[in-house]
Amino acid sequence: MNEAHTKEILLKPSTTVGLREKLSWGIFDLGNVSFSIVLVDLVFSLYFVQIVCARRTDGTFLLGMAAFFTQIFVAIFLPFIGALSDCLAKRKFLLGFFFVICILATALLGTTHEGDVWKSLLCYSVANISFSFTENIFSSFLPELIPPSSVGRFSGWTRAFGNVGGIFSLLLVYPLLSPGFTVSNTELLRLCFPIVAAIYMMCGFPLFFNLELQKKSTPTKSFAQALLKILTDLKETALLIAHNKPLLLYFAASFLFFSAATILMIILAVYAQMEYGITGAQQVGIFLLIQAGGTLGSFIFGFFQDKLGSRRSLQLDLLLWIGCVSSLVFAETKTSFYVASFLIGIGNGSLLSLARAVMSLLSDEDKIGKHFGLWGLICRIATGIGPLSFSYLFIATNSFKTPMLLPLCYFIGSLILVSFLPKDKLKKPTSSL
Repeated sequence: MNEAHTKEILLKPSTTVGLREKLSWGIFDLGNVSFSIVLVDLVFSLYFVQIVCARRTDGTFLLGMAAFFTQIFVAIFLPFIGALSDCLAKRKFLLGFFFVICILATALLGTTHEGDVWKSLLCYSVANISFSFTENIFSSFLPELIPPSSVGRFSGWTRAFGNVGGIFSLLLVYPLLSPGFTVSNTELLRLCFPIVAAIYMMCGFPLFFNLELQKKSTPTKSFAQALLKILTDLKETALLIAHNKPLLLYFAASFLFFSAATILMIILAVYAQMEYGITGAQQVGIFLLIQAGGTLGSFIFGFFQDKLGSRRSLQLDLLLWIGCVSSLVFAETKTSFYVASFLIGIGNGSLLSLARAVMSLLSDEDKIGKHFGLWGLICRIATGIGPLSFSYLFIATNSFKTPMLLPLCYFIGSLILVSFLPKDKLKKPTSSL
């Protein structure tokens, strides 16, 4: 979100923001993690490939295409959402609008059956797009709730809290998933979608009731003016970064490691079933391991970051990812897959916070908002390109093992690029996010 977003709605000063409002924000983040891990990473990918496309061979390709188009759509239209927010000066209203759309689209996934390919893809895409818009608007409230000196610590703790919530959400749907992703279990599997929608709804409601707005400013720009300013800022920032070699290196590295991480999180459940015969309750167990690893990783790499610095910690994280993907590609036993899944959780739980920290160190203080805006756009595109590239390689090889070399190459490339970042620009202290 751009700088204007912090002006359109003024909350009570951060010194008077109460525990109730902060807790409501944290509970909403719990809903975000639960939605992402249960629906996006586990349930829908398997339900779509194994149930909806039970009589088709292109399920994995279509899933990758859906992930690509939804993320590219979000990347293109986020500036329009920002402009609309500036124009209406009703950020909380927009948050509620996309929140409701996400809940309805997720619940409608529960009405899909075998053969409902386009209906399920439409519902999934709408849910994922509205969730992305909701998460983006939701994140823009954080600087107004927490003083800058505490933002990193608060964000990290709420993310760890969200990971714990993700574990409980997985346990909640466990009885429905344990019989396996088979056509005969369709009725139970369909119940997962309204349950996820209900969890997300219950986690989001406290924020709307407890986030007290002290004052609303009068919008001063038309939609066209607000949009033009956002696009102009993006263009000017892109031109500046084109002459900033460290940022160019880091943008390229971020594109690669976010592409790779997205591939793994979206494909992992399907990969486990196709290559290792892991089904039903065992698949839920994999994502419980990932969530447990994510909670642990946020603490472990927080310690590393304090001791070693953000750049070295990010390098360690990328080395961990490389080891995990290598295990997935070359190992043959279920035990090795379980170990790799836990380590993936550790890497995934810290990747975003470390990436943000390095980005903040590379950015000039007076341009940090604009740099982060363009970096976020690049990362969003990466989360679409990654699954798309995997899907095309899967179609070309008709194999899961060979396309898994793609994220391995992405991580290796990103590690090389991060290693070339100038050390002198990464010495100033920062709080982890």
